[in-house]
Amino acid sequence: MLNYLLNFSKIAKKKINDDHINIISNTSWLFFGKIFRLAISLFVGTWIARYLGPKDFGILQYALAFSSFFLPLSTAQMSPIITRDLVQKPASKNEILGTAFIIQITGGILAAILSIAAIILLSPEDSYIQLLVVIVSLKFIFNSLQPIENWFESQVNSKFQVLSSNIAFVFITLLKILLIVNQASLLAITCIIVLEAIIYSLGLIFYYQLDKQNIRKWHTNLPKIKYLLKESYPLLLSATAILFYSSIDRVMLGNMIGSSSVGIYSSAANLSGQLYFIPVIVCSSLFPTIVKSKNLSKSAYNKKLQKIYNLIGIISYSLIIVLIPLSGFLITLLYGNDYQAAIPIFSLHLFTCLFTFQGEVRSKWIVTQGLQKLNFYARLTGLVLNVLLNLLLIPVYQGMGAAIATLISAAVSNYLCFLVWQETRENAMLTAKALLLPFRRLPNLSSR
Repeated sequence: MLNYLLNFSKIAKKKINDDHINIISNTSWLFFGKIFRLAISLFVGTWIARYLGPKDFGILQYALAFSSFFLPLSTAQMSPIITRDLVQKPASKNEILGTAFIIQITGGILAAILSIAAIILLSPEDSYIQLLVVIVSLKFIFNSLQPIENWFESQVNSKFQVLSSNIAFVFITLLKILLIVNQASLLAITCIIVLEAIIYSLGLIFYYQLDKQNIRKWHTNLPKIKYLLKESYPLLLSATAILFYSSIDRVMLGNMIGSSSVGIYSSAANLSGQLYFIPVIVCSSLFPTIVKSKNLSKSAYNKKLQKIYNLIGIISYSLIIVLIPLSGFLITLLYGNDYQAAIPIFSLHLFTCLFTFQGEVRSKWIVTQGLQKLNFYARLTGLVLNVLLNLLLIPVYQGMGAAIATLISAAVSNYLCFLVWQETRENAMLTAKALLLPFRRLPNLSSR
């Protein structure tokens, strides 16, 4: 594996050009921005978990998980579509961004209304949970400015996104620390979540204008709205399915076992979830090149994709090998002795990255190929399987049962489903090769 990485480095040095420099610069901004956030959020997040204890921490996580079911509506999940169109049609940027903004602000208002209505309907006696969900849901409205992120992404220039995100993050982190020190209530801590979304949105506007762009030039029309909705609705359905099966375990744990079980499980799931920024960053920086590579020969296109899948595979296995032996130490250090039951859950959860990381790459490929519907079918299959497995395993194994259900459904929805369909089978075989990296001879990157 070391020789593989060395060969990759040598070739990269030989082939450096302006596009590569932009990609490296963009990825560096995203990576260090996320590392900065990861280090601080781990410290503050685990401090909040210790401060609240498993029960109150579980209540907060339940409210966040429940409201997340409606999150995709607030963005219509059209981010890859917007980025693709901005890369292919830069002259139409104001129409693309203006249309996306109108769709997303409408979706955000609808998401907030549905989230509030659902919790009132499903938990009519629990006014405290209802209040928390109402507060969290307000952040959906501010997701309407996400298209600015896509503009920076299309330009392979994410430093402004990182700067605005980190400014909001630092300010909110300081507020969280102040609240903990002053022994604030769970309600006050929940309100901070909405405030962060507001500050981040203002930061995006500021840096967009600083980049000599003008938000007032945005415009839209009905045909463009119909086009974006038609292109993105499979992604919306897919993302809804993803969020349901990634959050349904916490909601089911809360309803079937109790808040403390949600707190224990969430501590493990949140810790492993901190790693998911890695494939997102890699794919975000490489997505424009994937779109452009589609015009190459099929063999060259697949070769480029295979290298990305292999890189993601190496990262996944490296994380598993390093973190599983440290799981007990990490959980105890970060969360304390009250969260000891989270140690085996965290270890098992790490294996999901093998499939979810690869799924992030495939999602970008699917958008490029225009096969969004198949992505939705795969996510829906994973969701149904996850719910059934949770019903079967949670009563017996509690948090471990939810972790087992998550791992199996992730393998099915991110990999096995795509072996079934003829349109995706060849691409799924690229994933298979990446997943089998430790068991086969690593490819020689120096060969042409």
